Parts: sequence; structure tokens; C-alpha cells
Amino acid sequence: MNRFIASMAALFMAASCAAFAQADIQIPAGEVQVIDDFENGNYWIWSCSDWDQWGGHKVSAGADLYKKWSSQGKYSLELVMEAVGEGDDASWFYDGSQDLRGGRYIVADFYNPTNSVHEIAVVVQVTDNWNWKESPSFELRPGKHTIVFPVEELNEHFDEVKRITILDEPSIHTSGFTSIFVDNIRLIR
Repeated sequence: MNRFIASMAALFMAASCAAFAQADIQIPAGEVQVIDDFENGNYWIWSCSDWDQWGGHKVSAGADLYKKWSSQGKYSLELVMEAVGEGDDASWFYDGSQDLRGGRYIVADFYNPTNSVHEIAVVVQVTDNWNWKESPSFELRPGKHTIVFPVEELNEHFDEVKRITILDEPSIHTSGFTSIFVDNIRLIR
């Protein structure tokens, strides 16, 4: 029985590590299409209380161009959050029709200057019905990281993308405003 419990514990630990294995891995080879590098302006919006009807309170509080950190070019996007409570999440989105057909991965560079861990996922909404297609989420630990979101299984109707969203579920409560940063969002076919 002890061997069974030890085997299950080892399996659980391996599965837990695998759930976040996409952060800081080698970027897959393929044709690259830049989704947004923030060099031509800011077209991102934060989800406010009007999104509360689709889950818990959204603590998103801003989406601003940022010049003090970028992974390429001059600018990144600062994703601002108000104080975070139990079960709160945040999201920021870009509306605009795009053809992401054949996409296998969405890759983005992040900078987390806080001491908290964030659970980051991307959502692609497609067709005139705005069908929600969410990637697995990955841990964004403090520091600079590149996250590779697998989207190949989601890419039905990727020729009719209407919105791209970044979701965040912070792991700790905060008493004031905090920010994380994203840059160089790209699709790999």
C-alpha cells in the first residue's frame, strides 16, 4: 500500500509540474505572425465591472503603454490591477478581426515585478457568436518569462477571430494597485 501511495504522490507531483511546463521553454519553430508588439499604439481594454456578470469581480484597472520594460522595441503593455481579494481575476482584451488560421501556439513575453504568482491564460473568441476558446493557464512567477500557450486544439474558426484576451488569476491578496507587463504577443504556425 505504501508503494501505491508513493507512486500516486510522484505521479501527482509530475502532473503538477507538467501543468506549468510551457513557461520559459524553447520557442517552437514555425512561421511567426506578430499579434501585437505595442509599437503602433495601444488597442487593449481592461475588463471592468460590466464583466462581473460572467464570474467574479474583475480587478482589471488599466491597460497602458509602458516604456521602462520591453522585451523588444520601445514599449510593452502594463496590465494594471486594483486590490485583489479572494477569487478575484482580471482580464484585458483586444477586439479586432484577425486570421490566425493554422496557429499552433500563442507566445508572449511577460514581466512580473511583484512577489505574487499569477495564473495566466489566453482566450480567443471566434465567429459572430463570439465562441470562447481558452488555453491552459500557466504560472507567471516573479521575474521575466516567455510563455508558450498551445492553441492548436482550439483553432477551429481561427480565420474568424474577433477578440483576444489575457486572463489573470493572482495568487495573493493585495491592498493596493499592482501591475504585470506583456510584450511581443505572437502566433506560431
